[in-house]
Amino acid sequence: MSGYVLTVDLFGLALAVTGFSMAFRQAWFRRLIGKPRPPTRSGVDPQPQEPLTYILRIAGVMVMIFGVVITLLTTLFSVMK
Repeated sequence: MSGYVLTVDLFGLALAVTGFSMAFRQAWFRRLIGKPRPPTRSGVDPQPQEPLTYILRIAGVMVMIFGVVITLLTTLFSVMK
């Protein structure tokens, strides 16, 4: 494998980890970007009804999948070449 493949693989891995953190580790990611935890309604709904929650879920999954796909396509293309 050449250097550019390893560079793209590292970049794709960083994207996948960032996307996973955005989608599934929202408390950690909110602290990272400086946003406080959303207030929850007591007893009625354990999930917060805040738009940022859904934005982070959707964007996080999109970034994670993009990182995985770009890594796989670049690696497979260089191996099959």
